[in-house]
Amino acid sequence: MGSASSARASTRVAPASHAASPVVVAAAPRCPASSLAAPVVWGSSAPQRPLPPLRAPPCRATLDSPEIAPLVEAMVAARPAQTSRDQLTKCLSLIDDINSKDPSQVEWGGKRHPYRQLFGHWLSEQVTQLDPGAPDELFILARGKNIESWRLSEIKRDDYSPNSIGQKQWEQDRKAWLARRLTDVMRSAGYSEASSKLVEDFMLGRDLPDPRDVRLYDVTGPMGATNYRLLELLQMVQTLRDAEALVFLDKTFPRMFEELPADEVLAAVKRELAGVSKKCLATALSKPWPPLARKLLGRALPAPPGWGDVLREVEGVAAASSHPGDWRYKDFDYE
Repeated sequence: MGSASSARASTRVAPASHAASPVVVAAAPRCPASSLAAPVVWGSSAPQRPLPPLRAPPCRATLDSPEIAPLVEAMVAARPAQTSRDQLTKCLSLIDDINSKDPSQVEWGGKRHPYRQLFGHWLSEQVTQLDPGAPDELFILARGKNIESWRLSEIKRDDYSPNSIGQKQWEQDRKAWLARRLTDVMRSAGYSEASSKLVEDFMLGRDLPDPRDVRLYDVTGPMGATNYRLLELLQMVQTLRDAEALVFLDKTFPRMFEELPADEVLAAVKRELAGVSKKCLATALSKPWPPLARKLLGRALPAPPGWGDVLREVEGVAAASSHPGDWRYKDFDYE
């Protein structure tokens, strides 16, 4: 009774003689201390405690995210069955014939091989292992993205202005030359203009979506419709990245590990693994690496997407930064 009467007394309105004094509405008793807000005062100029800003959760996702991965699986299952790929075989043969004239020869398997032809085969094999039902354009890119690239030396840097604008134009012209050379081979094999345009976009890095920055509303439409065309394009970009990273780990990483300092090898591996998928990482870690090489690969693994946002939420902005002003560098001797 005493507690109930005190609770009722705390909510009574002040008498008329005290109408000028502010009216304080207190919180109800027996509430947890953590849920009590500051008293709300009417008729007073007391400063109110501002509410903390609401931080919207990041909407960035990848093809491995739980909301996107089922759509990718459905897209792969909905692909038409591949009965015959005679046109692809013809195109790849034309690319191999051109790259067989590569003056750069490398030793592999006890034999001398044209380097660009061998690299194209390595990349095609990785694409086949990662996505055997991929479109023809992806296999053509894997086999011929460096087609006849030894002739790029004919595009002289001295023919362009000696500034950053000239440098960018020179690099763009080199890419355009490779793209034009590869699309000419595709037309000779009988591919359509749409397929040639897609390969050209890949070669020039033009209008390509980023599989590390895809959102659910990008690939879905009203009434549950799914943009399978965009999903296929995202999958092609991701598969090509994964294949290039696996070729690097298979062919280049072991020699780098034996001949270069560990910090240089670590930086190179981090660059190669920066945009790969979970499937690529699982494939890389399943290989029989020596203990030290496996330890270095473990240090080079990329952080999960959104990890910086997690650190900022848990430990503050400084914890998610590598700037020397970070609290972790407070005892660092800069001299």
